[in-house]
Amino acid sequence: MRFKEFIDLPTLDAVILVSDDGTVELREGRNWISGRFDRNIGIDQPSHGVGQKHAHVYGRKDNEIVAVNLDGTASHGTKGRLHKDDANALQQRGFSVRPGQMIEWFVLDDQPQLLLG
Repeated sequence: MRFKEFIDLPTLDAVILVSDDGTVELREGRNWISGRFDRNIGIDQPSHGVGQKHAHVYGRKDNEIVAVNLDGTASHGTKGRLHKDDANALQQRGFSVRPGQMIEWFVLDDQPQLLLG
């Protein structure tokens, strides 16, 4: 049994942000699901308007293995290979998983630039 399961502490499950201009944003907490281990995948909503829902996949010792976007691309600059049970759990929740369960992150040598005149 984990310590947080042993004691009954209140948990924060939603955060509502209000900006100076009155814009309201609901920040939902991480949704934990089970893949190859119990509750080893945390699904987050986008952290900003153009982001995607993404999942953080953890190993046996709570080390993060990879973060993957809903479309199957890497998130947070991580790359790696998903275990088949983790890939299946994500696919059941609408995530795209690439062949070989590979999550890759590419850095382009020449970044396009926007020139304003």
